[in-house]
Amino acid sequence: MHEFALLLPVYIVFILGIIEFGRMIWIRNTMEFAAETAARYGAVTSGATEAKIEAYALTQLIGVDSSTVSFTGTTVTASTVTVVGTHAFTTLVSGYIPIPAMTMTVSATFAR
Repeated sequence: MHEFALLLPVYIVFILGIIEFGRMIWIRNTMEFAAETAARYGAVTSGATEAKIEAYALTQLIGVDSSTVSFTGTTVTASTVTVVGTHAFTTLVSGYIPIPAMTMTVSATFAR
């Protein structure tokens, strides 16, 4: 019984780490999908401005709070459209354990 009391905190931290890592990967993949679809939207839509492309990218964030993600730095040239997104990832336990936020950045370029 004493061994369980010693190992329980280790198991809990391990499980929370797996959950947080999974959340981080899921949010990053969702951001990459949104950036890729927005870059394609900008490349195939005539008259698409940088503001319209960034707004479209925010609509593609399925299951992620769009207020925590910003798509800025979008560039539209004659040959390519590039969309850049950033997100300050915070863990669910950051209110209890002082873990600093990590900034995730994604970028997608689509040829016209």
